[in-house]
This record gives sequence, C-alpha cells and structure tokens, in this order.
Amino acid sequence: NAAQLEQATQLFNLSPAQARVAGLVLAGVELPQAAEQLGVTLNTVKTHLQRLFDKTNARSQTALISKLLGVVSPG
Repeated sequence: NAAQLEQATQLFNLSPAQARVAGLVLAGVELPQAAEQLGVTLNTVKTHLQRLFDKTNARSQTALISKLLGVVSPG
C-alpha cells in the first residue's frame, strides 16, 4: 500500500499534505479523525480531499481509493 501511495503521489503530483490525507483515506480513517491525527481542522482535510479529487478526476472517496490503488508500477 505504501508503494502504491508513493507511485500515486508522483503520478498525480500530490503535495505532501495531500499524500498524508490520501494515506489516511486509504486506511479507512474518517475525515474528523484524519484532521485530529494530522493536527489540522476538518475544513483543511476537506480542502486537501477536494484537491485530491481534482488531481485524480475522482468524484467520491470510493473512486479516489480505486484510482490510488489502481496505480501500477511500470514494467
């Protein structure tokens, strides 16, 4: 999972903060808990999530997870 997240981070040009939120979403962490773990507000997490949707062309968290996990290494 960590390798896939790293590849997705590069492929979708995610910021470090977006990558952290993506990792928590992949781990099934709810947004309020993600905000608490990251030490940011819920609005900040939602903003990062919206940027993730924009960068991956996902329209839901389920679609985002599919896109992040669907990244396969070349070769």
